[in-house]
Amino acid sequence: MNRVTIEVRNLDFSYGAKPVLRNINLCIEAGELFAVLGPSGSGKTTLLRLLAGLERPSAGSIRINKTDVFDIPPAQRDVGMVFQNFSLWPHMSVFENVAFGVAEHHRNGTELEKRVDKILKMLDIAETRDFRPDCLSVGQQQRVALARALVSEPRLLLLDDPFSNLEYELRVQMRHDLYLLQRKLGITSILVTHDQEDALSIADRVAVVAHGTIQQVGTPAAIYDFPNSMEVARFVGVTNFLPGNVKHIESQLIEFFSHDIGHHRWPISRDAPSEGPSVLSIRPHALHIAPIDSFRDGRYLWLEGTIRSSEFLGEVVRYQIDIGSVSISVNQAHFTCSSVTPSGTPVLVGFDPSRSRLFPVSAEMSSVSVYD
Repeated sequence: MNRVTIEVRNLDFSYGAKPVLRNINLCIEAGELFAVLGPSGSGKTTLLRLLAGLERPSAGSIRINKTDVFDIPPAQRDVGMVFQNFSLWPHMSVFENVAFGVAEHHRNGTELEKRVDKILKMLDIAETRDFRPDCLSVGQQQRVALARALVSEPRLLLLDDPFSNLEYELRVQMRHDLYLLQRKLGITSILVTHDQEDALSIADRVAVVAHGTIQQVGTPAAIYDFPNSMEVARFVGVTNFLPGNVKHIESQLIEFFSHDIGHHRWPISRDAPSEGPSVLSIRPHALHIAPIDSFRDGRYLWLEGTIRSSEFLGEVVRYQIDIGSVSISVNQAHFTCSSVTPSGTPVLVGFDPSRSRLFPVSAEMSSVSVYD
């Protein structure tokens, strides 16, 4: 299969007077597994339909291997697409479903059979060849939909939230299988999903989309560890927000003040906000709990709080801890037979400032209280 690059430049799309996508710019490398992650209504599926040629952009361009595909109809774009609802023909066998899209291009029946049988074997569903879709499990139906998209040997594979109808264990298995298959074939692939686990676990890079615009593009680790806004931090993973103010920046130190946590100073990060209302973001796993009278490790900033509640989640215990007027989540690793600290217990909560983020507060963040 040919590897292709995708370039999206200044792409806009509207339904009538309603804008759906605004100024979308992306560069997707050949052979890359690229994820577009966003909530429902963010425009991610519309972007996929534009790439497939099922919609026409209001402005901008889409280039596949540096060729503008604006006037190229869907059937000639050499794109395979897997839909969220599978869209299998109920009256056709698995073989007929998979062969449907390529039958007219292969008059030689033997060649067609070999091609379909090869892809069914590759996806480990050869034994379902003569079954109808209603005789298959959901996982097998998913594989048939993927086989139908791949049998024509497309140069680009588009996946529209393909795991959303699967139960968790099957979802994890299918995700892993898709990752291995994509690596084996080397086909440029774009996955759109609202599920952060789907995107972060298998994608080479992720674009976070919200309100019809791209918020951030980066590797899964970069998106998770270094979100560039509160919007991204909220949507990707779980985080705590502590409102306050950046009061002073001097000698490579930043001073953050909050009525809940007091005054603290730490080294300035390259993207620290300027002075003014800000929000401190800390992931639950980046926080540490210690007894109230324990030694305070100088590597961390320590806050005093009280445990409100706890949830046993197997690998971790998630504590809800009151600090001043705010409540934060803290994940602590669970070890066999270790006890859960009871509610009402005073504790210290420590964090490394380098693992936290500071975001400036703007008008759209009015849901977060900020102290003067």
